[in-house]
Amino acid sequence: MSASMSPRENFLACLQHKPHEFTPAFFDMAPCGLFQPFERGEGGMGVDAFGVRWVAPTSGGFAAALPAPNEFKVKDITKWRDDVTIPDVSGYDWAAAAERDLAHFDRDKQVLECVSQNFVYERLAAMMGFEEALLAMALEPEAAFEFMEAVVNWKIEVLKYYVKYYQPDLYTFCDDVATERMLFMAPATYRELIKPLHKKMVDAASELGVPVFQHTCGKADLLVQDMLDEGNVGWNAVQPTNDIQSIIEQHGDNFVIMGGYNTNGAPGQLSATEAEVRAEVRRCFADYAKYGRAYIFMGSVLQPLNPENPFDMGPLNAALTDEFFKCRAEQLQ
Repeated sequence: MSASMSPRENFLACLQHKPHEFTPAFFDMAPCGLFQPFERGEGGMGVDAFGVRWVAPTSGGFAAALPAPNEFKVKDITKWRDDVTIPDVSGYDWAAAAERDLAHFDRDKQVLECVSQNFVYERLAAMMGFEEALLAMALEPEAAFEFMEAVVNWKIEVLKYYVKYYQPDLYTFCDDVATERMLFMAPATYRELIKPLHKKMVDAASELGVPVFQHTCGKADLLVQDMLDEGNVGWNAVQPTNDIQSIIEQHGDNFVIMGGYNTNGAPGQLSATEAEVRAEVRRCFADYAKYGRAYIFMGSVLQPLNPENPFDMGPLNAALTDEFFKCRAEQLQ
């Protein structure tokens, strides 16, 4: 049996908690803004508009860009205004960027996702380093909040340009506030300093007619109700260190999980076998797709960045993609 819904129609139906025919996936999306030059420099590495230099260190297996060590711009959070200039993006050629980025986008078949990296906590960490950012939040919460509020106000202005020139279907902001074991901070700290700013962003996006996903890696299931309070339609890149099945069962009528694949475990490493990768895809279908609601597949095998082609995903990711589409075809039989 062939599907009567396009991947776009099917994805948006899942997002809206309506009946859909097959398991949606991040493959159905076309991300825009992922390597926007004012967030990470051209191509995802280099000096961004805040003056932060991004590198892919060997300690991370070259798998992700990080702020260059010991080059942090803010030493004292109470004096952040002396060290930080919020970028003016009004002079950016948004029309040309949209024409370039959307050249191969099929709005009839794909979902256009606007990705905003380095959200309030991640930007604070990029400017100070992770340890100093956490200390700033603990010791100088008012100054830390003021800096992060300036960032979210800037993000809102950037989104207005995206809405005008790109007309995205979905906005995803990236704020990693957890490790694989637990949150970086006490939940109370998140709720006092970060949650109000996330909500401010979601409220602004909602006024612009754009639904919002929160991207947070690691074990952050303690924050599910907070994400709902903020107005997010779902949680992006959810890893199985969280009890995904329980979240779908409890919140699947008004919250969507995007993730499932064990990227941090053996199936996510370059040492994985093709059989392990394919088995992990099938586990996601067996454990999460079975609900027929509130689940969008997402996952990958981690590998070094290819500076000449950031979208070169390698043979294991090719196997992952192939197995996903085999499983999806089986759903239609």
